Formats: sequence, C-alpha cells, structure tokens
Amino acid sequence: MAKRLGWVLAPMLAFGIVSLKAADDRTPATILGAAWNADNTPINGANLRLRNVVTGAVEAVAKANAAGQFTFENVAPGSYAVELVTDSGHILMVGHVFTIAQGETVATFVRLAPKVPWVSAIFNNTAANVAAVAATAGIAAIRPSGYCQSPPCQ
Repeated sequence: MAKRLGWVLAPMLAFGIVSLKAADDRTPATILGAAWNADNTPINGANLRLRNVVTGAVEAVAKANAAGQFTFENVAPGSYAVELVTDSGHILMVGHVFTIAQGETVATFVRLAPKVPWVSAIFNNTAANVAAVAATAGIAAIRPSGYCQSPPCQ
C-alpha cells in the first residue's frame, strides 16, 4: 500500500505507547514524549537520550521544555528506549522499549519512580517476593509437613 489515508491510531496498551502511522511512508520518523516526576508533574528541562536497544548506541539527545515535553526528529527505523539522565549523564530512569518504522510518529513517556528508603523497600516487598518466586515455581500454597523432626523443637 503506497499511501495510507489519514492517520491510524495504534495504541500499545501494555506499555502506554501510542504509534501514529503517517499517510506517506517516505516521511521521516518522529518520537514525541513527556518526562514526569513520580507525582505526574512535568520535569522542566529534563535531559533525555534516545538509545537504540539493538546496537546500544545513543542516537539523539533532547531537552524537555517547561511542560516536560520533548521531541526526537528524523529517527531511523528501529527499536529504542528513552533515557532520563542527569546533567552529568547518569541514568535516572529508562522508558519502555518501542519500535518505530519509517514515516511513523510514536508518543511515549518516561516517569521517575517514587523514592522509597532502601530499608523499607527490602522489608516491605519480602512477602511479595517470596509469593512471586513460589508462584513462578508452581507452588500454590505452603503448609507445615508434620511434626518437628530436628531439635530444638517446641
């Protein structure tokens, strides 16, 4: 199909990414996005990098505006992730991986995770981690197998 009529909205619900197919496949690909704090407020002047997840190369850099919005233009087809970085280049957060084709416009976002003290993160998630590992191994329930077999038993 040489030309597509109008715009076709193809939401990628699992990842919160929306791909817009342009009417002409010869147009360059574009990535539109937003950078947010954990409380959904925009990150004014956020530093962003577009990383090709196949080659590992940084393909482009951008700076968000006051509303946290950014754009990467003239993007080659491929699979990418947007990184939110500090002024010194340290990665704060990585967005979802997405694939873009020639002529597409992809809308994505990167959001900082809430800051939780490391000690509470370890202990608050212990039960959930144990349950997740057990479920992965096919364990549905745990119950005592009988009387204590080794001292000290009470």
